[in-house]
This record gives sequence, structure tokens and C-alpha cells, in this order.
Amino acid sequence: MTTEATTPTPAAAPTAAPTPASTTPAPPPAKAKRKRKSPVDTAKDYRTTNLPHIKDGDVWSASSGGWASIPRPAGLIATVVIKEAHKAMLGGSSAAGTTYMTLWLHWQGNGMSRIESEADAALESGYGGERGITTFRRHLRTLKDLGFIDYLEEGRGRVKWVALFNPYQVVKKLLQGGHISKPTYSLVSERADAIGSAGEFDGPAEPAPSSEA
Repeated sequence: MTTEATTPTPAAAPTAAPTPASTTPAPPPAKAKRKRKSPVDTAKDYRTTNLPHIKDGDVWSASSGGWASIPRPAGLIATVVIKEAHKAMLGGSSAAGTTYMTLWLHWQGNGMSRIESEADAALESGYGGERGITTFRRHLRTLKDLGFIDYLEEGRGRVKWVALFNPYQVVKKLLQGGHISKPTYSLVSERADAIGSAGEFDGPAEPAPSSEA
């Protein structure tokens, strides 16, 4: 009697132990970033809440046109820096700061201010009467000597286009030239830092022209 050979059954592979569940808690879902309000919206919310009697029609809006781009420290430069620099470089006091503000109000872009009427610009600067234009032109010369502007005279001394230099760089040059004090420079630089314009002081700056030139 013939006995058939049997093939041995292979042993079953050992079963891997189950991986234990992680005990580390899942991170909380990320919170959606809160959108920061614009200065315009913040101002509107304040007015609506605290001054509800003032309506949109009672205030001026830039959307109606007729506005100018002015560096925020311009008023500080006009009232403090120009007076101090004038006294150091040219002697005496000067009201050329009002002319400086008028030039910014006539700014056309690309660093240029256009004066359509010297008589009107003089009046805006506070110089009326027959000598208004003469005073306006004298203060233009002062601002040019201090390094804030440049221009070319047309026929009969008429000034129509005025170049306005970067006021931050001019203030830096005045400091380097010893024509304004460090506290005065700090007033402008701190204001620039507060409005996010501190970088305007970067870059080379040569000393302002000497009063002996």
C-alpha cells in the first residue's frame, strides 16, 4: 500500500502588536486673524459713537477731490526747523514756513509744485497788499538757501514751478551741517518713526550749504 507524502503547513507569521493610540492632544484649530480696521474706519466709528450729531454731509471728504498730499511732519518743519535753520544760517527770524506749507498745498507730484498765481500764493502764505508777491519771492529764496526747494525764475522774476526736496533728507543735512540742534532733529525723527516713515532718513546726505557760501 502506497502512502502519499504530505507537505507540512508553514507556521503562521506572528501577528504584530497593535500600535497604541497617541496620547498627544490635537492642537486647537487656528483662530482666524482679526482684520485690522483702517484709520478711516476707526475715525468713522469714533465719530458715530461719540459725536452722533455730526453726519457725513457735515464733514469734508477726500472723495470729492481738491486735496493735497503732504508729509505729516511738514507743519513741524515749517514752525520749528525752518525758523531754527534760518537763524543759524542767515540770521534773524523768518516766516518762510507759511510759504513752505503753501508750496506743499500746490504739489503736483514728482516733487514739483506749480504756482499759477504768485499773488494768490502770497495771500495763502499770509502776505497781502502791494508787497505780497515781493515777500513771497523773498521767502522762496530763503527756502532755497536752506536747501528745501529749488526753482528757476522766468521773465521779470516770475516763479511758476518749484521743486520740493525730500524734507526728511533736508532735515538730516541741516543736522549734519550744524544748522539745527539734535533735539530739533529728534522732534522730526520721532514723528517720522510714529507714522512709519523712519526709513526716509536712510541714504547718504551731504552737509547743507554753509551760511558763508
